Amino acid sequence: MKKLLFVFAALLLCFLAHSQEAEGTGSYAEFQVIPRFEYNPYFTPGRSGDGSSGSSFGNSSVYTLLEGAFSDHVSYTLSNHWFGPDPKPLYSGTLYSNCNNWLDIAKFDFTFGGFTITLGKDCIASGGFEYDAWDVDVDYLLIGETPLLASYLWYNLPSYQWGASVGYSFGEHTSLRAQMTTSPFGERPFVSGLYTYSLQWSGNYGPVSNIWSGSAVQRPDGGFEWLIALSQRAELGDFTLGFDWYNMVDVDYGIDGEAPCEFIKGNTWRPSVSYAPVEQFDLALIGNIYTRMGGLYDLNLGTVFHYRPTEPVQLHAGFGWDLNTKACSAMLGIKVNFSVFSL
Repeated sequence: MKKLLFVFAALLLCFLAHSQEAEGTGSYAEFQVIPRFEYNPYFTPGRSGDGSSGSSFGNSSVYTLLEGAFSDHVSYTLSNHWFGPDPKPLYSGTLYSNCNNWLDIAKFDFTFGGFTITLGKDCIASGGFEYDAWDVDVDYLLIGETPLLASYLWYNLPSYQWGASVGYSFGEHTSLRAQMTTSPFGERPFVSGLYTYSLQWSGNYGPVSNIWSGSAVQRPDGGFEWLIALSQRAELGDFTLGFDWYNMVDVDYGIDGEAPCEFIKGNTWRPSVSYAPVEQFDLALIGNIYTRMGGLYDLNLGTVFHYRPTEPVQLHAGFGWDLNTKACSAMLGIKVNFSVFSL
């Protein structure tokens, strides 16, 4: 794995040097540094719930993003997560596939006609619109380690894995992608011999769009579990309605709680509505409803708004409530996209 990372980095540096010399060939390169800071207190009103109270720094982080192309047919993406409220796991998990680490995405895309072949580290094609956003753009409120706004699956599943995919676009509106990656339940990428096989359909049909996927995720015992995600959106003027469904509730970290080993089966329902009257401002209301074994597993509801006074700066705030803990959570933060260079 170390050799693979070294080769990838060497190739990327060579291609960057080449892209500076190439003109008129569709080549470009853009590098951004994206710090995000937020404060996230939570509390239990009165004497209800379990008395949860405290604070965290939520999704405070420092990311870098390098995107570019060597030609009209070959592009690359390198996304790194360098710092977080607890940065140690980002680096201790460097050569592991059962946890996320400082290297989120490191991939090449080869496009020919309607086909796109992707090689490298990428997000498992097993989620809907929730997985479309860059991690640094994802809003979540925390009550201890319970996420609001984001789902349990998004928060707990190590979704960045090594592998390859082949996609085909049927015109401008429909695309299919088949993907094979290492399994988030395997300790070491490739060495563990555990894999995930995914098929994803993305559609954009005027005001209605969807991302549907099915993934066979291999467990440490060699068996497979099916992770299904059905996500759809509808745009109605300044409003966007969304509804996601996953056939899993969360990830089970086993008796020792150190590594994911299987899914917690059930249902995750994610209704949402967002309002964006102008480019500088948007507001969203998001719910997570979890059911398991015929009963309610958990429910939380939250709202978040974004205000962009200038193009690189985003101010954001959120508030939410969780049923199990009976606790409320709030968040106030800022994110800045610094463009270091653009070639």
